[in-house]
Amino acid sequence: MRKPVSLRTADFLSLAAAPTFALMAVVTGIVDTGARQMWCSAMHTSQLTGMVPMYALMSIFHFTPWLRLIFQQAKKRRGRPHQVAACRA
Repeated sequence: MRKPVSLRTADFLSLAAAPTFALMAVVTGIVDTGARQMWCSAMHTSQLTGMVPMYALMSIFHFTPWLRLIFQQAKKRRGRPHQVAACRA
């Protein structure tokens, strides 16, 4: 039985969150350099402040749907025998 469109959309959006936040952390880490970064580092603040750690934490917190998907796929595969591909010469 198929899920309604609204639930499939919600599933897609929940899976899209973690990679999006991870990408935002990488891009912010690359782009967020220069004078502002040097100014902030002169204040001896913690390494856990700023946008990069926040995006990384958001990515980790939104990783749950991926884990659920991975475990569901593993559970489905456990019941199936391993298939061996036939080699054709």
